[in-house]
Amino acid sequence: MAWTQQLIRTLSGGAILLGAVSGATLPVSATPAAPPRIETFDSGPVSVTFTLEPPVVQLDRDTLLSIRIAAPTNLSVTLPAVDSRLNGFVVAGSYDSPPETRNGSMRQERHIRLTPHLSPQYRISPVAILVKSGLTESWFPTRPIVLDAAPIVKGPPGRDIAGPRSPVPIRPGLKTIVGYLVGVLVIGALIYGIWRAARHVQRAVKLRRMSPRERALHELAELLARDLVGREQVKDFYFELTMIVRAYIERAHAIRAPEQTTEEFLLAVSRDPRFIPEVVGRLRTFLQAADMVKYAAYRPDQPTVDQALSTAQNYIETDAETPLPNNPHPVPLNS
Repeated sequence: MAWTQQLIRTLSGGAILLGAVSGATLPVSATPAAPPRIETFDSGPVSVTFTLEPPVVQLDRDTLLSIRIAAPTNLSVTLPAVDSRLNGFVVAGSYDSPPETRNGSMRQERHIRLTPHLSPQYRISPVAILVKSGLTESWFPTRPIVLDAAPIVKGPPGRDIAGPRSPVPIRPGLKTIVGYLVGVLVIGALIYGIWRAARHVQRAVKLRRMSPRERALHELAELLARDLVGREQVKDFYFELTMIVRAYIERAHAIRAPEQTTEEFLLAVSRDPRFIPEVVGRLRTFLQAADMVKYAAYRPDQPTVDQALSTAQNYIETDAETPLPNNPHPVPLNS
């Protein structure tokens, strides 16, 4: 009897110990997950069920959408595509379960994984369900499904979360600064080019409104202002001085003076009754002396330069502008 009582006490203690150990290792029951959202759309014998899990959009996980269609076997129903009907989601993948036939009804199911992104609304727009019966086709739309979004931060915000800060200025990098400088230089060059072109047009209009004598005297004044002689550019000075005289003769007397050699020009004016021998002689002396400087490397002194300038200016000021009888208007120079 004693050993029997001892056995009973041992078995009882083991049972108590086993119960304690089992109770310590049993998992604590977690909070049950929210049931999926189910939306069913019926049209006659056709039933379409949308199942979304989880029922609330969570940005840190995907949403699983299942579309199940149940219809009689004599009807053909196409599983709809929802890619273009989503707002706030991107399709991450999909697959179709094998169709099942039960009690004269065909069941099809498509599983779609949707990845949410930041959006003001999460919505599945109405989808058209196409139903075929032989050669007859019909369709019916589902209703729109709008899902709520779970808050990003659970519970009230902590005290360490502050409002938006003021903008912090960021210094531009060297590449950005160089780009700005290049842009400023390009804009400056464009403005300068437009200004130069406007001045050129303004000067051209002003010169064309002048008489041949006024224009020639204006060009002489501009030539003196450039001080080519003082800058040791005597050859350039003589070249431009003779061109001013020749251009004046072309405008005033319709003789193509700039396009002729000195000898051709002197021969032409000597045969023109508007040029008296004294004027022809002064032009000959003036042009031949200028040719010596331009083509023979002759270096005139300052008195000689002043004499050439005086001859040109005196001829322009005293010459009579007499147009050709058959051409009452002087021929303008193309410049």
